[in-house]
Amino acid sequence: MTLEYIIILLIIGVLSVIQSFFGMGVLVFGTPILLLMGYDFITTLGHLLPASFAISLLQVLTGRSNRVPTSRYLYLLCLPGIAMGLWLTDYSLITSWTNKLVGGTLLLSAFVRFWSPSQRLILILLDRYLPSYHLVMGLTHGLTNLGGGLLVILASGMNNEKAAIRYTIAHYYLAFSSIQMLLLATTMGNYGMIMSNLSTAIVSGVVYLLVGNRIFKSINNQYYNFALSFFITAYGIAILLRF
Repeated sequence: MTLEYIIILLIIGVLSVIQSFFGMGVLVFGTPILLLMGYDFITTLGHLLPASFAISLLQVLTGRSNRVPTSRYLYLLCLPGIAMGLWLTDYSLITSWTNKLVGGTLLLSAFVRFWSPSQRLILILLDRYLPSYHLVMGLTHGLTNLGGGLLVILASGMNNEKAAIRYTIAHYYLAFSSIQMLLLATTMGNYGMIMSNLSTAIVSGVVYLLVGNRIFKSINNQYYNFALSFFITAYGIAILLRF
């Protein structure tokens, strides 16, 4: 195991704490970090997807008592959108435009969360445009790995309880990482790369069980929602500054 790979495992370990808490973090922050380290997009996916998959799976399994209904559009529109987006990753102009859209949407969502009277508007818009929203979210995630930005708006717009929000995000992220790894391993011929990075899944799983989930349980609902609003704001600003 090289020093460079140990550094990647350490990065994934830190980001796993964030994902344990919010349901996302490994992909949304790990992607730009590894790209800045000089890895290409596909190699970055190979390092991060097993880790994200492991945490999401554990969150779904341990959070079954807080299970909430999942929209059928996740499977009918969002996952096909991810497949389409992944095949379009070579079009850098599309990717750059999508990043700016996600960053702006996150900041708007953060404003809405801090201004409670407008939250009803989010619910109305999500209900009216739910199919289109899922398709755009899938395309965005396939192109950039930043679909989590739109997902957190969906999850927090439809739920107020921290366990329900995290379960929704984890359920979606489990589906996201599954379809991405399947495509990478089969149609894109990267099965060996996925298998060689299973150690990242072990690291993220251990961090979730020993650290991340304990922190999540110790925080009450009010503080969680405040932290989530801050997370959305910071995430939106980071995307806009990066791209």
